[in-house]
Amino acid sequence: MLQIIWKALKVQRRVAVGPVALNFQFTRAAPISRLRRLGLGRASRQHGRIEVSPMPARVDAVPGEQTALLFGVGPGLGEALVARLHAEGFRLGVVARNGERLQHLLDRLPGGERHRAYVGDVTMESSVDTVFSAWDADFGAAPTLVVYALQSFCPGTIADIEVPAFELGLRHNCFGAFLVARRACRAMGAAGRGTLLLVGSTSSLIGREAHLNLVAGKFGQRGMAQVLAREMWPQGVHVAHVMIDADIDEGRGETHPQSAPADIAETLLFLHRQPRTAWTSELDLRPWNERFWQHC
Repeated sequence: MLQIIWKALKVQRRVAVGPVALNFQFTRAAPISRLRRLGLGRASRQHGRIEVSPMPARVDAVPGEQTALLFGVGPGLGEALVARLHAEGFRLGVVARNGERLQHLLDRLPGGERHRAYVGDVTMESSVDTVFSAWDADFGAAPTLVVYALQSFCPGTIADIEVPAFELGLRHNCFGAFLVARRACRAMGAAGRGTLLLVGSTSSLIGREAHLNLVAGKFGQRGMAQVLAREMWPQGVHVAHVMIDADIDEGRGETHPQSAPADIAETLLFLHRQPRTAWTSELDLRPWNERFWQHC
């Protein structure tokens, strides 16, 4: 019964008060964890970001230095991308709803104090703005690489899809990408350089049964990447869309065809390093033994 009531409350509502319309929706707050004492010092949460002392108050970006702001850092691809970019000398900002898990990820890296972990909810404009403002304060320059790699999916057919689930898919798979891309393009466009990678899936291109909650947002994200490429390439900003037509191996011992997250991370780094006379606008990836357009 409580689950039914909660689902009903999550539907977006509009109340007219004279000439003003108030939109509201009940949602759970981001599960920001209280940080424990970590190996690098006392951890605290301030202004939406996680700081570990002792460390410099500011991580200044120098000309030519590579920096990356990564949204959707979780098991599998996110952690592999962090490891790969760290090995290449990037200074990183990693973003997720659970800050404690992110901070432990950075603490496992030699020299991980060079990076920053930020708590953020990509479906909220104010939260995305807070993350970019914290980045500016910490690094002092626009990131050279921004990656948006979130996916939200609740399977269902048109007959049984619930409005909150459909809205959640749209907000994570497309609206959040818009909020992040807008701030990234403003910053990198002003700097005249940078790479924005939007990571999609099979549902970015193929509409399959029971995938409506995913395909609506992923189609939108792919279309947005095409628009942004045309707008931002002339400003020196490389925008590309990457479709992953595969399950990603997260170490669960599954035996069906999967892509290795480290190999996907290698491809994302390759896209960032492409010379501007031969940029890629869209790329699809799958393992050698995978049938085309089968997975998410």
